[in-house]
Amino acid sequence: MSLLNYRIHHLKPYTPGEQPDRNQNFIKLNTNENPYPPTPEIKKRVEEIINAGDLRKYPNPISKGLVEEIAKQNNLKENQILVTNGSDEGLALLFKGVLEKKSRVILPYPTYSLYPVLAYIQMNDSIPVKIPLRPNMHFDFPKLKKKQGKLLTFAYPNAPTGILENKEDIIDLVANFSGIVLCDEAYIDFAPRDSSMIDQITNFENLVVSRTFSKSYSLAGLRVGYLAGNTKIISELYKLKDSYNLGMLEQEIALAALKDIDYFQKNINKVIQSRIWLKSKLEKFSFIVYDSQTNFLYTKPPENLPAETLYNLLKKDKILVRYFSDEVCKDYIRISVGNEEENRELITKIGTYLSI
Repeated sequence: MSLLNYRIHHLKPYTPGEQPDRNQNFIKLNTNENPYPPTPEIKKRVEEIINAGDLRKYPNPISKGLVEEIAKQNNLKENQILVTNGSDEGLALLFKGVLEKKSRVILPYPTYSLYPVLAYIQMNDSIPVKIPLRPNMHFDFPKLKKKQGKLLTFAYPNAPTGILENKEDIIDLVANFSGIVLCDEAYIDFAPRDSSMIDQITNFENLVVSRTFSKSYSLAGLRVGYLAGNTKIISELYKLKDSYNLGMLEQEIALAALKDIDYFQKNINKVIQSRIWLKSKLEKFSFIVYDSQTNFLYTKPPENLPAETLYNLLKKDKILVRYFSDEVCKDYIRISVGNEEENRELITKIGTYLSI
């Protein structure tokens, strides 16, 4: 007899991007990390905390200072915000709080591959219902609108495609769904400023928006994110979180990053300009590159350089990109936007492969 729930044996865990040891000197363009460091204000704040001896104390259990600043910058109330240990914890809390026995989770496909995993690990026979993207890689809104369930979830802009759907179409989708809609805005800061759905929270009680500090704030190693939604949903989800889900350093570092708006915007602008440059170079090599509003590009290499072959060649040359082997994505690779030196090295290597 197993000591564990028998359902665990049938679960397939989420597979994150490769994380090589730092001493292997890879160029990492596979997990959409920001190529630029976070604000230097962080160092000052960390030194203040250490010098004051504050690490011996427990952190604020609700990340109060961070919640206040998030609410202020997004014109929300503090009780509409739940700060989490990375946005993934926020997603997990929402799935746990929403899904009952045999619940249906509606999602476009492909999108963030953690969503089906979160449905399955509830171990209550919840079912992911995947609605394939259209041939142009956009959401199939007519089909999505016909589906109902406990939860509708998607990345906006989408991942791995990087495509930003029309905001009015997303609003219409939320309005027509009877359950909760989770709009995952991990990459929204790389899109036009008025794209976010966070300003629609007051209009739709079933809308929850998730955000992360991993991408645009260069804090992937820290694990800070948050959920924003109506006060009833957020107050219920508070019951599910760990007592101290975010450490003192995480709270204060994220707060320092959030307050340094000028530094943040300069980094965003650099990534966007690099994205434009990288897209143009790949297209000159006859790559099909989708119009991304993120910090990565989803691309189909030319026929003489299949996606899996390109992935393996680059890995051999110590450049990591993301290859998805499932049937829908097997002809594509996803490339994170690097710094100028990394991007040029990538393009040089690809040019070499195509000339062989």
